[in-house]
Amino acid sequence: MSEEPLISVIIPTFNRPELLKKALNSALNQSYKNLEIIVTDDGADESASEICKNFADPRIKFVKNLTRAKSPNGNKNNGFDNASGELVCLLDDDDELLPSAIKECLKFIKQGFSCVFADCLCEVEGALTDKISGSSPYLQSGEMSKIDYHCGRVGGEFFKLFKREFIENFRFDEASFGGENELYIRFFERRVYYLKKPLYIYRIARADSATLNAAKHARAVAHAYLKTAKMCEEIALKHEPKFLAAQYKMAAYYAKISGDYALTYRCIFKSLSVKFSKEAFVFLLASILPSSLLPTLSKLRVKLKRRFGI
Repeated sequence: MSEEPLISVIIPTFNRPELLKKALNSALNQSYKNLEIIVTDDGADESASEICKNFADPRIKFVKNLTRAKSPNGNKNNGFDNASGELVCLLDDDDELLPSAIKECLKFIKQGFSCVFADCLCEVEGALTDKISGSSPYLQSGEMSKIDYHCGRVGGEFFKLFKREFIENFRFDEASFGGENELYIRFFERRVYYLKKPLYIYRIARADSATLNAAKHARAVAHAYLKTAKMCEEIALKHEPKFLAAQYKMAAYYAKISGDYALTYRCIFKSLSVKFSKEAFVFLLASILPSSLLPTLSKLRVKLKRRFGI
């Protein structure tokens, strides 16, 4: 690796021009300067292109997504296709990097790690909080465990800077909605460092967020959960079967919403066989109800659990 390696910051965007400006500003204002900033656009108009032109910074490379699926994963893949840096990071168009994010993570790449995870601060409905979006068993910075990741002990959002090698022969599954874990699991075939310091602003609870719109892509979300379960199965079955069972249960839930009943029952019986849980058994009993009722029942269950601990 060169002393000051070129780093590709990939910003997938879709019809959020004002937020895109903030994301781009945060990338351009990095204390580390040897960047190429790839804005990959799934939008129908030219607003993103015009924004990139107006910044007039030669490090910005605008690429319309014309070759990949019109989807979050397809758009990220278009960014990977156009990246030439020795290192890569993803910046969602509704999020922001803190000024020293890349420089601070790069220090640990130079120490021999292939990927660095760093904390994110949550912005909720426009207000920046001190809440950290990710969860992990680590009380301080240090090397992360493959077993911990495969067993679901690391979850939520983290900023990640990683070596190009991980995308040389990899692209996100465009049949999935979400499913970035397919890449993140691969990181743990190498050494991964956790930097216990917020370096990224993660915006949540937006009406146009992918998380809140997952039910609209239920079949693809089920596919993503199922793929994660299969990739983690060998380690999780031995060390954390409860996590593995939960992945199959979530695949069953979204398969049910999508109307794929064969997949629903295949996944729920798999979940129960891995680790019996009341939640999975209740879902099995409720699976005869119309799919349209499931989101409402799930919200009710969460409220009851928070209120009464049941």
